This record gives sequence, structure tokens and C-alpha cells, in this order.
Amino acid sequence: MTLKVSTDAELAYDEIRSRIFDGRLAPGQKVSHRGLSDELGFGQMPVRSALHLLESEGLVVVVEKSGTYVASPTTSDLREIFEMRLALESTAAFLAAKSGVTAGLREAAAKMQELIERDVADIMLEQRIGWVFHQELFAAARNVRISSAYGLLRAQTLALNELPRGDAETVRRGTIEHLHIFHAIEANDGELARQHMWNHIVDGTPARIKLLKARHEHEK
Repeated sequence: MTLKVSTDAELAYDEIRSRIFDGRLAPGQKVSHRGLSDELGFGQMPVRSALHLLESEGLVVVVEKSGTYVASPTTSDLREIFEMRLALESTAAFLAAKSGVTAGLREAAAKMQELIERDVADIMLEQRIGWVFHQELFAAARNVRISSAYGLLRAQTLALNELPRGDAETVRRGTIEHLHIFHAIEANDGELARQHMWNHIVDGTPARIKLLKARHEHEK
């Protein structure tokens, strides 16, 4: 019996976390133990255990006498998260360059290069490929702990990353920066890959924080 509860709690955790990652559970959305239990087909105790763990990871927040909500990062939260990204992603780029290009990383770079050569103006597609590039970068770094930390940061910034982006020029600049990082990794130049990634994160942070702040002000 105990083993089953533990297994159900893990499955509930994976499913709820996945829904936060892909946006089915939106930032600020209220969630209920009973509703999730009915929807996922688990008992309320496994769902409560899953939500407690998600709370410890900062993915949901519990408001006294109100309920449980999907976390929505503040401007201050986001700034701290992106400072962590500076450390994690620049290190991952360095490690990937030392380990060598993977098939997944090369495929993502090829798709970005194709977008540039064809001059495709699909902002959402370009952003999705960019996120795949970042994921493949961490896989190429071959460090499970760094990858896990990045996964949590990605979940916490999902609200911002999913905002509509009308600035095609900014998105395209990010794609070009990704390719600079890739070529440094391809050349096994760890320091250059690290520097390109550092500049890439620094370049994108102010605009992202501004977008999140504007969205919060609109929701007030």
C-alpha cells in the first residue's frame, strides 16, 4: 500500500510538473487537490504530496485561506533566475565545447541556419527551435546536476518565455547568437563558447524583464 501511494505521488508530480512546463497550467492559475485528483485519476493524498514537492521547487505557491496557485515570477525573481542562467548556461557551453558537438545540437543548429537562409519569419517557430538548442546544449555538457538545475529555472521562467513576441529582429538576433555559440562549441573552444553564451543571456535579459513587468502591470 505504501509503495503504491509513493508511486502515485511520483506519477502525479511528473504529470502536474509537465502541465506547468507546457503551459496547460498557466502562471497564476488556481489548482485544487480535488480537481487534479479527478482529472489525473489519482487519490487526493498523492496529489497533495506532489503539490508539496512542487511548492518546495517554487513551481506552485500556497496562499493562506485562498488556495494553491501556479507560481508567477516577479521582476525580482526573474532577475535572480537569469543571474543563475548566466552561471549555468555559460558553464554548460564551456563543457559542451570540451565534450564535443552532439547530433542533437548539430540538428538544432542546422534548423536555425535554414531559417536564416530561407529568411523564414515565424517568430514562435524560431523561439521553439532556440529552446531546443538550449536543451541540447545541456545534454552536450554531460552534467546531470547542471541540467536538472536548468530544468527548474526553465519551469520558473515559462510564464515569460511563452509571452507573444512581436519583435522579429530581437528573435533573429538571438538565433544568430545561438549559431555563434554552436560554432565555438564545434571548434572545441570552451572559453569562446562561454563568452558567447554569457553575452547572449545578458543581451536578452533586459527585454525579457521588461515584458514580464508590462504584463504584470496590465493584469493589475
